[in-house]
Amino acid sequence: MRITCYPDNLTLEANPLLTVLENLLKAGVRHVHACGGNAACSTCRILILEGSQNCRSMTPAEKKLAQRLDLPVHIRLACQTRITGDVTLQRLVIDKADVEVAQHQLQAHSVGSQVTAAILSASLRGTANFDEENFPYDVVYTLGRYFAQMGALVQQYGGVLANQSGLRSLALFGFKQPELAVQQALQAGLALGQSVVELNRCLRQLSYPQVKLAIGIHYGPVLLLPLDPQDPQRLSAFGKSVQFATWLESVEDVSQGGEQSEEQSSRLLISAAVYRAVEGQLLQVEPLSVKPVPNAKPIRVYRVHPNPVSLPTGEEQAPEATKPEPLGWLEALREWLQAWSRF
Repeated sequence: MRITCYPDNLTLEANPLLTVLENLLKAGVRHVHACGGNAACSTCRILILEGSQNCRSMTPAEKKLAQRLDLPVHIRLACQTRITGDVTLQRLVIDKADVEVAQHQLQAHSVGSQVTAAILSASLRGTANFDEENFPYDVVYTLGRYFAQMGALVQQYGGVLANQSGLRSLALFGFKQPELAVQQALQAGLALGQSVVELNRCLRQLSYPQVKLAIGIHYGPVLLLPLDPQDPQRLSAFGKSVQFATWLESVEDVSQGGEQSEEQSSRLLISAAVYRAVEGQLLQVEPLSVKPVPNAKPIRVYRVHPNPVSLPTGEEQAPEATKPEPLGWLEALREWLQAWSRF
């Protein structure tokens, strides 16, 4: 029997009494095995390209580690795998950088996964000159309160914050209640819009620039990867569905110009996939045709206006309306801004 090994482009005769790792090392292949071949590190992982039926069943040690990392069935540990026939494999950990990645994945208990979720992308706009027109502490206080409110609302409606880049945030919904993923994301989006309305009322008292919240919501497959070495349990979201939700959020406002009303403090666009999931439950939706690039075919999206909705929340959903209960910080912010206005 033979083992064909990539990226080495090497074919070697294999001893069925030895593990794949032992056969590779015997043939002079410097295959990584940081833990010494004891199924404790996963750095000897291999991808079985052909001949998976010729691989013996997992040992208890390999099965335990595979379950911990949620490894797919075609990825095996070379230190634990023995074969009964020809196998073609790809070595996955080649150098020191690969070893560090594998160790980070071990800390995170995951090599990454794909889930189907509702993706909410939100970006706070109108802050380009915020630091020039306000006291520095006003900026810290205002933006700090916005992000605190956002985190509380996302959690309240069953979501988790995934990515954060500047004033853009990404939240995912549907991990605990997949059947309510879209409804939870919409409830959170509408509640976020209402929170910005309240924030702008405070800012207007001192003639401060008002902010606007742009939100895009899509539903589809998401890749979750542990990327932060300082927080292995934190997963970042990637994939075409994430890109589409971000694009929805970044679409230029199609509303007319002029002074911004309270209803224009936020803009919520949803994809056709989201609309189909809640069609008939939204009371006021405006269909739009938007081109992603000038010469591209228009894409049908939907603008959700900030009116009451009849979305099911499920038995475990605490909120009963889109507007969250007061948290007490708005009153404090008003008093704080009024105090500054006297100087």
